Amino acid sequence: MNAIDGLVSQAVCCRRPCNALAPNALYANNQCIPRGQLNSACTTNAQCGGGEGMECVKGQCQCLSGFHPSVDTLTHPAKNPSQTCSRDCESEALSKDTSCMKAGGLGSLCFVQRQCPQNSGCYRGRCMCRCGFEQKGDKCVALPPPPTTTPQPNIAIIPGVAVPRSNDLFKLFGQIFGGGGANNAIGSFING
Repeated sequence: MNAIDGLVSQAVCCRRPCNALAPNALYANNQCIPRGQLNSACTTNAQCGGGEGMECVKGQCQCLSGFHPSVDTLTHPAKNPSQTCSRDCESEALSKDTSCMKAGGLGSLCFVQRQCPQNSGCYRGRCMCRCGFEQKGDKCVALPPPPTTTPQPNIAIIPGVAVPRSNDLFKLFGQIFGGGGANNAIGSFING
């Protein structure tokens, strides 16, 4: 085992003194310090969202340059103080945490649903039409509704003799044993 492996093993296996306070604290500079959120007090960058998109500026967690607060119904600070910062992206790109991702067409690689066109989703890393839709060119269009009834087919048990739609066995036996056409069908079936 080399020194790097030893450090990784030690980092993974060592007891973490702040675990009892998680997720509200982290271990930095040999002490437990409160984990900072956007606009909360801080003394070090490590407190501010783990350094992803935020930094400690003048004692307060702020979005890094090139990032903006992720404000939506779930992460709005009034409802959820653990608001995060997302990267500022070009108008045609989507922000996902600290990355900018381009929206794609059907069949293109994707990481999140929002990258895919309307009526499609990100399935196993590719934009594909959702259930109930099929691909027509570069769009997903609704499939027609399935029929509400299905006609029952005539099933030939004996060549030349079809099962009646009513599934009446007496009628079937009458066809097989009573009529000339049925007997001829049986005779040809038996005689091969």
